[in-house]
Amino acid sequence: SDASRDDASHFLAHFLTNELATMFSLASTVVSVRAAAPSVRLGRSRRASFSRASSRVAQTTNRRSVSSRAVTSPAGGVSAPAADANADIADFLATQMVDEAAMLAASTFPIAPEVLIASTKRILAKNNGAEEPNLLASDFKFVAPVVGPLPKDDFLKAFASFKLEDAFPDAFFGYYAFRVDPFETNRVWFDARFTGTNTGMLAGSLEATGKKVEAPPQSCSMLFNKKGECTQLTVGYVMDKTIGNTGGLGGVFGILYAIGYGLPFPEAQPWQKSIQYSVFNNVSGFVAPIQKFVKGLSGGE
Repeated sequence: SDASRDDASHFLAHFLTNELATMFSLASTVVSVRAAAPSVRLGRSRRASFSRASSRVAQTTNRRSVSSRAVTSPAGGVSAPAADANADIADFLATQMVDEAAMLAASTFPIAPEVLIASTKRILAKNNGAEEPNLLASDFKFVAPVVGPLPKDDFLKAFASFKLEDAFPDAFFGYYAFRVDPFETNRVWFDARFTGTNTGMLAGSLEATGKKVEAPPQSCSMLFNKKGECTQLTVGYVMDKTIGNTGGLGGVFGILYAIGYGLPFPEAQPWQKSIQYSVFNNVSGFVAPIQKFVKGLSGGE
């Protein structure tokens, strides 16, 4: 019948499309491998040279970074650490770890780390600066994973009327791990784990639900200018989405979701795999073994 022929035609077209896509992928792999083949020996030589150079650096310039392990004394106490005998671990630690103390000591930023940390805590105590706006620079901006950048005036309007303590009388923001970034010595990083029970009205309109919020750990930061004013606040960057009951969401979006007021758009809902990503994973899973086989035939690693 005509319907059967149409179905067969659609199936054949779909099958040929997939086959062509696979063929192009394989062809691309073969071309890439062949083009790279002359440089395989050179690449190995460079890696060997880098390894030897790294070993020399580990032995002569950064012995303090050698990994160590605690040694138990006969009396049961812990004595001084012993050097790790694994050369590859020592080499990695000597060449890939940042010397934070040295970088901070070499900083030219005029405000000391302990002063920056104290300023950060003061701004947090003042409702992120909304209760003491002069702590924020005129060019201040608020940046979250979805919201922002917001300029100072818009940020102050939003936070002046949004107090979580009203909706969560037992709110615990759980700020910890304050430290100055050795790469950006005018930035203070800190983490937060918010918990609280929604027993009050939120934002003046959302009725209490009695639900408890347990947010995942989130990374936050403040940037400062040379006058000690905060120029940027970042919040809500989730460090482990499997922790808590906010659906892996950070900031206000996570709190709203946990108490049953999740906003009706994807950015304010728990992450879900897109159709495109699902198709990509399926195709990649099918093509990868064939690509590996082709690389083997052409002498690739």
